Amino acid sequence: MPPRPSQIEADDSLVLTVEEEGGPETVVALAGPLDVNTPARGWQPLDELLGRGPAGSRRLTLDLEGLTALDLNGSAQILAALEAAEKGGFKATVTGLPPGFETIFRLAEGAMTRPLPPPPPRTTFWEETGRSAVELVRDLRALTFFLGELTVEFLRLAARPWRFNWRGVALAVERSGINAVPIVALVSFLVGLIIAFQAAMITKLFGAEIYVATLVGVSVVRELGPLIAAIVLAGRSGSAFSAELGAMRVAEEIDALTTMGLSPVRELALPRVLAQVITTPGVTLIACLVGIFGGSLVLLGMGYTATTYWTMALEKVSLATFLIGFFKSFVFGFTVGAVGCQRGLAAGDGPGAVGEATTSGVVTNIVLIAILDSLFAVVFYVVGI
Repeated sequence: MPPRPSQIEADDSLVLTVEEEGGPETVVALAGPLDVNTPARGWQPLDELLGRGPAGSRRLTLDLEGLTALDLNGSAQILAALEAAEKGGFKATVTGLPPGFETIFRLAEGAMTRPLPPPPPRTTFWEETGRSAVELVRDLRALTFFLGELTVEFLRLAARPWRFNWRGVALAVERSGINAVPIVALVSFLVGLIIAFQAAMITKLFGAEIYVATLVGVSVVRELGPLIAAIVLAGRSGSAFSAELGAMRVAEEIDALTTMGLSPVRELALPRVLAQVITTPGVTLIACLVGIFGGSLVLLGMGYTATTYWTMALEKVSLATFLIGFFKSFVFGFTVGAVGCQRGLAAGDGPGAVGEATTSGVVTNIVLIAILDSLFAVVFYVVGI
């Protein structure tokens, strides 16, 4: 039986020739470049041969003497062809590999023949629950230790205030408090506007739109103002604390402070927490005023005067209501600063440590703020204020 050469050109340069001889061997010759740009259709003659089966030929030889270029992708194609031939009943080998391509071909061969690592074991629901519980306990333990260190530093500051770097506190006040006023005011304005608009839609059915002012005034001063300010500050200032201290941890600057005998909590965390405690009540007060102003636009659009609205809005805001909101702002400010600094100081190593610390700080802050606000609501309800 005479040989039946079959050729196909790929990319105008690669030529694959299949010579089917009557003996027990079939030779497939490759000529031209074989790299990542070689299309799969170049192997069509070989695929047709393998589809017909051995048919008397028991050996398949890939003659690579005519190759002019070869990369890892091309080597992988050759190895895949050999594997397909073995599955088709041939005993496949290669021959004529140019010496210049020997290294890259052996590299691909070693990579493809190396066994894959076993898949990680699947974890059950209870294992995940247990792991999460252990991490939560460790997290609470770390927060407790940091809170203790921070309390000690506050006591030392109260005993010797003249030995503290107040310039760092002033800088932190500007960055974490004053610069945060515009975004807090914008969010409070929109929330006050939305609450007033939604309440007006209901009260209008009963002709009691004017009581929207009372609703906005009490809810903003008692709940929404401190909560909005705290959440926005957690996403803005708290995340900045985590990122700054996390970057210092990765750059080993915190280790340098410890080596010099300085406390990172006193030198880095205390000024930021103190600045946040100082600025949060002021930012909260601005948030309350702007939120009430946002609600006034709704009633002004309904024909009520500004004097009537502000009188009704502030009439039911008692001293107790104001002090509750003021107290919450202090607690939320301390929470935002303390959690942000703790996450930054506890950051790990590696390029992703700063991002992980920042994300953890923001999420923990928001969760703690929501929990604290819920506890305050229950306590104040039980007490009757």
